[in-house]
Amino acid sequence: MKENEQKANKGKKTDSHLKWIIEVFIITFVSSICFSYISTNGVSKLSIFPALLILFLVIFAGIVFDIIGVAVTVANEDEFHAKATKKATRCKNVIKAN
Repeated sequence: MKENEQKANKGKKTDSHLKWIIEVFIITFVSSICFSYISTNGVSKLSIFPALLILFLVIFAGIVFDIIGVAVTVANEDEFHAKATKKATRCKNVIKAN
């Protein structure tokens, strides 16, 4: 009986991981298209200062997302499980991200 439940839970977990991967792919693809359009068509019609501002914003966004990615990679999941049992806010989101 427990083996069937474990297989069912494993299937649900795999489905949620697949759903998450698809969501991240779509969000990344759409944001890539937006940044590409802005940097190609929008910047070509601007003077130097607004073009540099957009360039710095794109670089800054890349740095911020790299910081978030490294933080998720380095985070110790056990500490967040302990905090989640104490009903700390946002811990479940961190556990899902890790």
